[in-house]
Amino acid sequence: MASDSNLNRIRQSLSESEAGASDPRQKGRYITDMSWDADASFDEQTQHILLKFLQENKIENRTYQQEIQKLESELRNESRFDDDIQTDGHCPSVPQRAVFRSYVEQANRGDEELYRIIAAQLVVLGDELDQSIINHASIEQFIRANETMQPQEDGTRIMSSMIANLTTQTNGVTRDMPQEKVFLLLAMMLFKKTVVEKPLLLPRIFRTTVQYISNTLQNYIQNTGGWQNIH
Repeated sequence: MASDSNLNRIRQSLSESEAGASDPRQKGRYITDMSWDADASFDEQTQHILLKFLQENKIENRTYQQEIQKLESELRNESRFDDDIQTDGHCPSVPQRAVFRSYVEQANRGDEELYRIIAAQLVVLGDELDQSIINHASIEQFIRANETMQPQEDGTRIMSSMIANLTTQTNGVTRDMPQEKVFLLLAMMLFKKTVVEKPLLLPRIFRTTVQYISNTLQNYIQNTGGWQNIH
């Protein structure tokens, strides 16, 4: 959850970036010193960023929009905050509950804005990679592999294999990128393009992408200083 100081920085970054930075990558310099509440796990951050990453696509597809709305609802329901029970197990009085709920809602709005900025940066980076590496045949192959996958199979194995194949096609766009950053952007673009093509695969691909990033790239992202430093 964003602290009060982070909320102020987020608002400042939005104001400054909207006034003078048309390229979302320029917003990175405004958010590198921000952080979430210490209780937010890496997977929670990843889940919300992936959701915002999809929402950056203005796709006029009813099924696509419905699946995204379902995912958003699920993430909200899984919030680590409970309006009635505080973290120490104490049930607050009605006035205390109202104050607590107001604080949570304000903090969550700050987090949402920060997630959106990070997702917008990743969209720009991913689109550059997409235009040079990922083609429709690759997406169709990835979709077929996921559609025929058995319930007990590890989806991250399929994603890892596809990303390994795609990295052999890297060119000038990725020449100066750390390998882990290339893996991250390819994973996110596979995720997005698969869901655009087959929205009903969203729950499965979402879980796979979160798990792949957590297992393979968490150390890289955290060593750069967090998601807000991927730009």
